[in-house]
Amino acid sequence: MSMVLSGDMLFSYAETYLNAANRLASMENREYREGDWNIFAMPLLFLFRHYLELGLKACICMKKEKEILKVMSRTDTSSEELLRARKMFYEKLKCTHDLLKLVEDMKKCFSDREGSFSVSVQDYLNRLSSYDKKSEAFRYPFDTKGNLSLPEPIMSIDEIKKMIKETSCELNSIAIQLIEDLYPLNTAFLNKIKR
Repeated sequence: MSMVLSGDMLFSYAETYLNAANRLASMENREYREGDWNIFAMPLLFLFRHYLELGLKACICMKKEKEILKVMSRTDTSSEELLRARKMFYEKLKCTHDLLKLVEDMKKCFSDREGSFSVSVQDYLNRLSSYDKKSEAFRYPFDTKGNLSLPEPIMSIDEIKKMIKETSCELNSIAIQLIEDLYPLNTAFLNKIKR
């Protein structure tokens, strides 16, 4: 994936998965018998996990876009800064499905706490990653050997809903701040190239 697909566009895809997860979560209103948990929870967790993966990648992209635009929109940019920005522009986003690797990549992009998550959200990310490191466990009810991907419920439906709410609130907050930061930088850059 290259920077041609902008971070805010990628985040729009992420939001669509989140909207689908929230709609599915709002439809659930019954108790599940043993074995039924997978029927509802697996699609819900798949949608939410995919939102997280795309959302983290989008935030990494937007942070890089922000740094590039900061350099490119200034008039006093040094050649070293231009080279660093050029390298960042052509650097491809790591194509991984591992949420924890994406969180680590995100931490590297952010110099302070603006890209960090609360302890409870980090715990949710750790738990999701431990059950589905490669984005395969929530996709299918069975593994390649015919065994249930998740033979037992990993958390209650109410806890899944709470996780979705808390985690998406924090990730969306980071993304929205990045989108707001990008607007004036895009404007400044466009004004610079119009001259």
